[in-house]
Amino acid sequence: MIDLLQAAPHVRMLRDRLLVVKAGGACLDAAGRAALARQLAVIQDLGARVVLVHGAGPQTDLLQRALGEEPEKIGGRRRTTPGALRALRHASQGEVNGDLGAALTAAGARAVGVDAGASGVLRARRRPPVTLDGREVDFGEVGDLVELRPRLLQDLLAGGWMPVLGPPAGDGEGGFLNVNADLVAAELAVALEASKLVLLLDVPGLLQDPEDPSSLLSFLDLGQLQGLEAAGALRQGMAVKARAVARALEGGVRRVHLVSGREPEALLGELYTDAGTGTLVTLHREAAEEVPV
Repeated sequence: MIDLLQAAPHVRMLRDRLLVVKAGGACLDAAGRAALARQLAVIQDLGARVVLVHGAGPQTDLLQRALGEEPEKIGGRRRTTPGALRALRHASQGEVNGDLGAALTAAGARAVGVDAGASGVLRARRRPPVTLDGREVDFGEVGDLVELRPRLLQDLLAGGWMPVLGPPAGDGEGGFLNVNADLVAAELAVALEASKLVLLLDVPGLLQDPEDPSSLLSFLDLGQLQGLEAAGALRQGMAVKARAVARALEGGVRRVHLVSGREPEALLGELYTDAGTGTLVTLHREAAEEVPV
């Protein structure tokens, strides 16, 4: 239970501030959706503005298999065949987005789903083949973001709504491309001048030892995070999250939080208590001593 006296200064500091929150698909089973929705409804009621970005990895895997195709991952990244892209579109916009919106509405939040690709909020360019371990790899229908059009999200926020969006992005020619939701969240946080980017994980935060949940690192600056990556301590998806953290901080977002998306009150504990519950990353160590907005 959060101490309201301790929470009060954090409530004041976050009032009218913008947070971009990204939830991975692994955290979004029925119980996870309900817990996240309850927390985000409280955050909205306390006066913060929120943009929610979601992934849909496990849901896409299930649907891709149902369509008769085994998912293929290379270095932790999905090779997006036309069948995988179809599965992603149905899983992300047809399932996860709607389920999240319904859970948020049931929890009392003012939320609205946004098809980021069809609406033109996100536009990507197909990624060319890359060289991995000495061989050329084509990841298929995968894109790199080239344009953000945040006006729709800004209008929704101004009207008191919480936009909810996830991959895929549009390609500008009537098609779609798979884009990484962590990087989408980072780019949106920069474009919208968010005070915070929050990445929700299926672990408590950033771990010094990926095999030991008790090795949580409560605070890092960007240089220390990059040192962990250079040392090989960040594996597969966490390495992509490190890129998202760096992009956000270097783009002007003051604080990035990596928090459990499975614990039912971890997000509230991170934002509204002195101790927090996950990992805070800032550009420089001195920034952690500044007013925590």
